[in-house]
Amino acid sequence: MSKRRKSNREEERRYPDSPDGLVVVASNNRAFAERLIGVYRLAKAGVKNDGRR
Repeated sequence: MSKRRKSNREEERRYPDSPDGLVVVASNNRAFAERLIGVYRLAKAGVKNDGRR
Protein backbone atom coordinates (compact mmCIF):
# COMPACT_ATOMS: atom_id res chain seq x y z
CA MET A 1 0.00 0.00 0.00
CA SER A 2 1.22 3.45 -0.81
CA LYS A 3 1.47 6.10 1.86
CA ARG A 4 -1.06 8.85 1.79
CA ARG A 5 0.19 12.38 1.67
CA LYS A 6 -1.76 14.93 3.57
CA SER A 7 -2.13 18.01 1.42
CA ASN A 8 -2.31 21.38 3.10
CA ARG A 9 -4.16 23.21 0.37
CA GLU A 10 -6.22 25.64 2.35
CA GLU A 11 -7.54 28.91 1.09
CA GLU A 12 -6.25 32.13 2.57
CA ARG A 13 -7.84 32.57 5.97
CA ARG A 14 -9.71 35.71 6.81
CA TYR A 15 -9.32 36.80 10.37
CA PRO A 16 -12.39 38.16 12.19
CA ASP A 17 -10.66 41.45 12.91
CA SER A 18 -9.66 42.13 9.30
CA PRO A 19 -10.25 45.73 8.20
CA ASP A 20 -12.45 44.60 5.30
CA GLY A 21 -14.95 43.05 7.68
CA LEU A 22 -14.98 46.11 9.90
CA VAL A 23 -15.67 48.36 6.92
CA VAL A 24 -18.60 46.18 5.86
CA VAL A 25 -20.08 46.21 9.36
CA ALA A 26 -19.54 49.96 9.66
CA SER A 27 -21.29 50.57 6.34
CA ASN A 28 -24.35 48.68 7.59
CA ASN A 29 -24.36 49.96 11.18
CA ARG A 30 -24.01 53.71 11.66
CA ALA A 31 -23.61 53.56 15.46
CA PHE A 32 -20.76 51.09 15.11
CA ALA A 33 -19.17 53.27 12.42
CA GLU A 34 -19.18 56.30 14.71
CA ARG A 35 -17.57 54.34 17.56
CA LEU A 36 -15.00 52.82 15.19
CA ILE A 37 -14.02 56.24 13.86
CA GLY A 38 -13.75 57.60 17.40
CA VAL A 39 -11.48 54.77 18.51
CA TYR A 40 -9.38 55.11 15.37
CA ARG A 41 -8.93 58.84 15.91
CA LEU A 42 -7.91 58.33 19.53
CA ALA A 43 -5.37 55.70 18.51
CA LYS A 44 -4.05 57.90 15.71
CA ALA A 45 -3.73 60.90 18.04
CA GLY A 46 -1.33 58.94 20.24
CA VAL A 47 1.07 58.44 17.34
CA LYS A 48 3.37 61.30 16.39
CA ASN A 49 5.13 61.59 13.02
CA ASP A 50 3.75 58.26 11.78
CA GLY A 51 5.85 56.42 14.34
CA ARG A 52 5.20 54.30 17.35
CA ARG A 53 4.13 55.64 20.72
